[in-house]
Formats: sequence, C-alpha cells, structure tokens
Amino acid sequence: MNLAYYSNYVTIVEEGSLTAASRKLRIAQPALSNQIKALEAAYGARLFYRGARRLELTDAGQILYQRAKRMLAIETAARSEIASGFGGTKGTLRIGITSSFENERLLDALIAFSDRYPEAEIKVYEAELPELLKKLQNGKVEAIFVRPIRSDTENLEVLYTHADTLVAAYKPGAFFADEPGDETAFERLSELPLSMLERSLPAFQNAFREKGLAFSPKFVSTRMQLALNWARAGKAVALVPKGAAEELGFDDLAMRTVSDNDLLVPALTVIAQKRKYRSHIVNNFLLLLSERYGFEYRDPIEGPDDGKGETI
Repeated sequence: MNLAYYSNYVTIVEEGSLTAASRKLRIAQPALSNQIKALEAAYGARLFYRGARRLELTDAGQILYQRAKRMLAIETAARSEIASGFGGTKGTLRIGITSSFENERLLDALIAFSDRYPEAEIKVYEAELPELLKKLQNGKVEAIFVRPIRSDTENLEVLYTHADTLVAAYKPGAFFADEPGDETAFERLSELPLSMLERSLPAFQNAFREKGLAFSPKFVSTRMQLALNWARAGKAVALVPKGAAEELGFDDLAMRTVSDNDLLVPALTVIAQKRKYRSHIVNNFLLLLSERYGFEYRDPIEGPDDGKGETI
C-alpha cells in the first residue's frame, strides 16, 4: 500500500472530514474517497461510520489510525537520520516543555548539547500539557519536560523524575506571623484557606484523609501562577513545589516546608512514548541529560515505577 495513503488517512481522521482534509492536502475529495475505499478493501473492514457531520472511526479505523501514525513517525525519523549521517550529530532535536516550565538545569543541558553537537538543530515547543501530549503521540516531539508526572496513559513512560520540596507559601506577616520555625504540619494547614493546583487535589485529599483532617481548599487553579497569586494577595496559603514558586518569580513570598508528608513533588519529569523508536539525536540528548542528572538511560528503557508516594 502506498505510504501516501496512510499519511492522507491520518490527515482525514485528524481533520474530521473529507472536505477539511481535501483543503489541507490540496487533493480532490473523490481521490481521497477512493483512497479510503482502497484501504477498506485491503484490510477487509469499514474504517468510518458514514452519514455524520464529522467522520467517526470504527474500531478497525481506530487501530489503523494508531498504526499509520507509528509507520509515518518511523519513516520521518528514518529520513531525518539517513540525511544526517545516522550518527546523531546532525538532525533536529525536537522536545516540548509546558509554558510555565522553567528549569536552569535543563537549559544548561541544552547549551551543553549544542556545544557537543554544533551541527544539530534544536526545536523546543512550548505548550500546555494536553497539547504537548498530543504532539508526543503524533511524533512531532520525541520527549517532553514537565513538572507533573503523567504515567496514566498506556503508551507513555516516565524516563526520569527529580523531586522538589512541598512548601506552604504565603504573604509575609500573614497566617504564620506569630509562629516560630520554618515548617508547618498538615494539622495547621487544615485550619487555613488553601490554594493549590487542580491536578494536586486527589493527592492532597488522600494525604489529609489519612491523617483524619478536614480538607476544603478555598482556591483551586489550573495554573500555578494563579495559585501563587492568591497567596501573594494574602488570601490563602498556597501548597506548591518550592522550586517552581521561586522560578516563577514568587520568591517574595514566605515559605514553610510541609513536614510529615510522603507526597512526590516533581521538579522535572521526562516523558516519552513506550516502545517507540527514538532518533539518535534525541537519544544523544537523553544520554547527556542522564549524565548531568545522574540517572540511567538506555534505548529502549523501562520507565521507573516503584509505586512510592503520590504525585502532586
């Protein structure tokens, strides 16, 4: 089967209609329709339900869509590596980071990679986590660097995670003004208005419940900056990673370490696809990163899964 058929099929699925795919590909609708019929004849199964405004995949169509993306990603990687001499010294490093992610060690690693492989091109895509996961699934990036751990998707694996410190951040002079020390316990936090990230809720709910404490956060946000701004305004105590608060410019806040907790607080999490071919250029970068961060990397790698603690 012509590889172009698979490429066009993926575009049809992602655009949702023959009309939209025809415009994007600049191929006439009848020609695309004939390609779909040829694929259905080759596999002996219907790929789409007909009649809806937006094309809907059958089970067979979903299977072919996933496999077609994998074939195209491998073909793209092969072309890139063959063109770059197969040594991983040329080509394009394609990684993604979340828009709120700042990490000096990652930046240092990118600079070191550029020094070691001066002919390599580096493309860093910045987007929110859902968009990065989509780019990772589609092969547009080969690894993403984020704060939260996302291992709940079947075909993703966590290659590395580096822990941060959980702190209670608050406006100086508020809440803990008359209390000595630089720590606070869950018991004290249960008495205060709390601000936190939405993705942290399940982990905190479990932590407070296990200690028999009430848990009713006042402010829940999808972005860390907003969670911290409630603290800066003196309206709440924000439960956040210390490094993230400082990197985002909130070092004006007072911070107390949250004692007696076993929550995982990632400062950096590296995520890639499971069992997916990775180009030499990204392997070289991950190897360099492993040298600087002190973790083991090989290709393919089994992601760590020790089951210890919950992630916020």
